[in-house]
Amino acid sequence: MDITENLILDFVRIEKKMPEPCLIQANYTIPADKVSQAYDRVTKELAKHVKMAGFRPGKAPVSIVKTIHKKGIEEETLKELTSVSIRKFIKEAEEDVLVYSFVKDKSPELKLGSDFTFEIRFNIAPEFEIPNYKGIFVQIEKNEATDTKVEERIKYSQEVYGKFEKVEDCAKEGDMLKVSYTSDAVLPEDAKESVKRMVKSDMNYFWVNSNNMIPGIDKAIIGVKNNDEIKFKAEFPTNYDETALAGKTVNYDIKVVEVQRKGIISSAELCKRFGFESVDDMKGKIKKQLEKEAENTNKFAKRTKVIEALTKDLTFPLPPDILQGTIANEFDSIISTKMNQIKDQALVKKEVEENKEALLNEAKERAIKKLRNFILLRKIGRIEKIDVAEHEVEKHIESMSYYYGYKPNDLKKQLVSSGNMDRVFDDVLINKVTDFIVENANAEYVTKSA
Repeated sequence: MDITENLILDFVRIEKKMPEPCLIQANYTIPADKVSQAYDRVTKELAKHVKMAGFRPGKAPVSIVKTIHKKGIEEETLKELTSVSIRKFIKEAEEDVLVYSFVKDKSPELKLGSDFTFEIRFNIAPEFEIPNYKGIFVQIEKNEATDTKVEERIKYSQEVYGKFEKVEDCAKEGDMLKVSYTSDAVLPEDAKESVKRMVKSDMNYFWVNSNNMIPGIDKAIIGVKNNDEIKFKAEFPTNYDETALAGKTVNYDIKVVEVQRKGIISSAELCKRFGFESVDDMKGKIKKQLEKEAENTNKFAKRTKVIEALTKDLTFPLPPDILQGTIANEFDSIISTKMNQIKDQALVKKEVEENKEALLNEAKERAIKKLRNFILLRKIGRIEKIDVAEHEVEKHIESMSYYYGYKPNDLKKQLVSSGNMDRVFDDVLINKVTDFIVENANAEYVTKSA
């Protein structure tokens, strides 16, 4: 317990009210004389360490330290007064405090000679009846590694590693065309070589229906044959990435040199490529791989089904501030997913503007489900006394670092500085609680329907 805590702990007055479920607003008052004492204490502590010209370290007069470092002393005093007061509430509260924050647009101000008052919003966990979480029964369609799946995996690999070869057929989806072309586009002299290649090329390749850089070309080349010559008009959108072509209409003359189609490699070639001793050896190792994949799929299916069964009827109220933050995060996640799928930022922006209400409703539904699951699993963790060890948090950060492309120590520093270490702790806790529930569940595996 620090000196400030000793000074003010018994003198902090707290008035509580609950304007809505899961929210407590606490109004704090610290008497003026205790504020002054805390201020003096912070000043004396600073004076012991501060370096000032003309004085040995720690020997500057307190009066001078007060004058020169007035702002810093006030900030440190305010910080200590609020932190001590908040800890007092959390320690004495019967409620389960999840998060707290200062009331928006009401930042506390410290004025010597006056009582120090401020207001905190405490989001608390709701009270509700916890459903039975041991021995949950679920039925799961079993994923199995069959000989048919082995053959499908081999066929897929034969197609993936096949080579493009010239064909005499009409071009169809999946084919690649070797072409030359000219156009009527006029580019600036300093245009990039990649842009110049887009308007004129003696040799280039287009893929049929594969989102080529030239708008609409993928549809225009369907059905062409070797040595065909076609005319094509491309409409480049105004928000096109290459500004030299943005908003322009370009007329192309295209000559098809070759239509190429991807063939499949033989089983023997596939064995040679991956170092299998024989086709039987390849099939055996692929089957083992599929068995491992099936095992992981079945585990994931059980995990998903068990948690769905546990949480399907949850209806309790939610902490409002946490809910709003979760909705915002889910909305950002929805937009991010659309950006990855569509790539065109302008199209995503347009879709969001036109369907914002529906997207917000989707984000809200996802957030409510996610938050209720979290609160339930957190309560179960407390009942079962499931703790999180430091090495488990470190291991989770290490796993995260591979995903985000950071060194583990660098990622940890970022998490600490951004205030997100609590989220890492929560993730580890929820995973451990989920593992506990799934391990205690009963699963019946049934043959997957055709």
